[in-house]
Amino acid sequence: MFFVIICIIVWVLYTFVMQRRLNEEFRLFNALLPLVILSLIVSLSLGVNYVASAIPSINDGISIHTSLAHWIIGEDSWSINLFKNYFDYSIWISLILLALYSGLRIWKD
Repeated sequence: MFFVIICIIVWVLYTFVMQRRLNEEFRLFNALLPLVILSLIVSLSLGVNYVASAIPSINDGISIHTSLAHWIIGEDSWSINLFKNYFDYSIWISLILLALYSGLRIWKD
């Protein structure tokens, strides 16, 4: 949760700075693109961790394989279900952000 809050705060500040610098040329879809890219990277990271935890022959137990996933999931009560839930949520968020970006891009151009 802490990771999501930090990402939103940084994105809001980034959007504010872009809006101040670009004035009339500012488009929300340009500010939304880094958030879409970050959500796709997070989805890939969580997907790697889910697949690695779901296949027992890859490792001896459940562990986090990327540091980005460690920031998101944290230290407590790891399970295959937890990894799958985080991965599912990240995929949905990525798809929603991608649809929002595409819709804004089509609407403003």
